[in-house]
Amino acid sequence: MIRRELYLKKLEMYADRDVVKIISGVRRGGKTTLIKQFIEELMENGVPEELIFYVNFESVIYTYFRKPEELRDMLSAFIDSTGGRHCYLFLDEVQCVRGWAQVAAELMNLFDCDLYVSSSNSTLFEEDYAKTLNYRYVKIDVYPFTFSEYLEMTASEPGHSASEEIPALSRTELFKDYLRRGALPGIYGLAAGTDASDYMRNVYNTILLKDVVQCNKLRDISHLDKILEYLLSHVGETFSPKGIKDFVRKAGVTISVDTVYSFLEALEGAFLIYKVPRYDIKADRELETQEKYYICDMGMRNAVMGDEGAGFDALLESALCMELLSRGFRLYVGKLNQAQIDFMAVKGEDRTYLNCCETVDAAEILKTKFNPLVRIRDNYFKMVLSTDTETKYNKGGIVNYPIADFMAQG
Repeated sequence: MIRRELYLKKLEMYADRDVVKIISGVRRGGKTTLIKQFIEELMENGVPEELIFYVNFESVIYTYFRKPEELRDMLSAFIDSTGGRHCYLFLDEVQCVRGWAQVAAELMNLFDCDLYVSSSNSTLFEEDYAKTLNYRYVKIDVYPFTFSEYLEMTASEPGHSASEEIPALSRTELFKDYLRRGALPGIYGLAAGTDASDYMRNVYNTILLKDVVQCNKLRDISHLDKILEYLLSHVGETFSPKGIKDFVRKAGVTISVDTVYSFLEALEGAFLIYKVPRYDIKADRELETQEKYYICDMGMRNAVMGDEGAGFDALLESALCMELLSRGFRLYVGKLNQAQIDFMAVKGEDRTYLNCCETVDAAEILKTKFNPLVRIRDNYFKMVLSTDTETKYNKGGIVNYPIADFMAQG
């Protein structure tokens, strides 16, 4: 498995600081591997193995550690065994333990320890954990592979680099393979001949069961499949609660708007989908309606839905959404009068406006993708990303740029 340098650098930055490092992200997105890579790094830098404690609370042998007092006793026993030396505690999938934040706060106050926790569900953060930790924490969001990580991970595969026997695939061809296969790290470690779609569907179903239904204690889930079917078929489209209600009603089930939103919150909490709100660029304010939702991994969506629903532009938008999130941007769907900008990416005081499409050759693309960017009256960076391999248009200083090259920059 490749080293996930972006996240390792963040862990290195906060190592040995008096804050809890909270690592969160979708199940099978690479959190456990990241923790183990960081532990290896600590040991390479001279930290003795006996000063490192790692536990995964989804392992069978730890399934009975569910109460705060049990967690406290286990960790206190380890800390006592170190003789008071500075030690490192890694609690993987800690959402399984009630009251974990109270135990973490006590340990940090009483002992010389560096504490790391991970979770596949944001319900971890809903019990006023920030106040319990006295705001001594830093949150590190882990996302599936970026395109640059995919290139690194698959470099040894046939056709992914030039050889005498097989010519190298173009970057655009590799990018389309990335969209098809997806970004979950686990699929790139499957044995030859293994059906990746089966793996993806199993991960998807496990997320629904453990991180959506069980974590949120959902009882009536008869309409969950239909809500998901709608979302996965309308990736990247403006969200309509009425659209979901009508879609589910066709299956003979009546649901309320509140029920729709409660399920969406549960899906967001499992990091299965990401909400991108709209932003009125002219009025310079965030809007409360007509947001968009993107799935964390299009390979998972492809395994579950096949060719139904979302088109190629939706694949591009989803991949770009996850890429920008991994780069630390806050994302909005831009609104300029009646026109739409796919992403307004914000970092600090800076903005970047991006539209994406399969190709800029279609006549309507100039109207729908270039013109809205030209009409934005500010000096922030603007660009159209497409699968075209070269720049074909320059309208008012706004050009199209190969999306594969953009995303390969990491």
